[in-house]
Amino acid sequence: MIDLANKCVLVRTHEEYKNILKVAKEQGYRWYGGKEVYPYLFEKQQIPDILKFYSNKELTRNASLTPGYELVEASDVTEDEKKLKDAIRLVRTFAKNLSRTALTDSFIKSLNLLADTVESFLTHEEAEKKLEEMKNDKR
Repeated sequence: MIDLANKCVLVRTHEEYKNILKVAKEQGYRWYGGKEVYPYLFEKQQIPDILKFYSNKELTRNASLTPGYELVEASDVTEDEKKLKDAIRLVRTFAKNLSRTALTDSFIKSLNLLADTVESFLTHEEAEKKLEEMKNDKR
């Protein structure tokens, strides 16, 4: 899943709008001013639109692209989410059949995608904290 911080997301359809807000909510975003992320009524929502995601976990709509922000399309964000869910599904299927698991190319690609995604969300401090928790769990 793409980290939405410092991104401007071009939304072209109402479906993309709802899907992006779902991803935003999962990543802990709130509307500017502190309100929980929820879709505006479609009659009041201008489509196409640009949603701006700030590093402080706030977002605004009807935004303009400014320096320091990357423009991405909503379809790219949701496509990455679909690839990630497919990879998770494949790994879980293989994990349930350990005696039959073979390292196919698609399985290895799925593992790499999952590892890259997890790694992108972990800062050095978070990684150290996670390692410490794992050590404590083994005791």
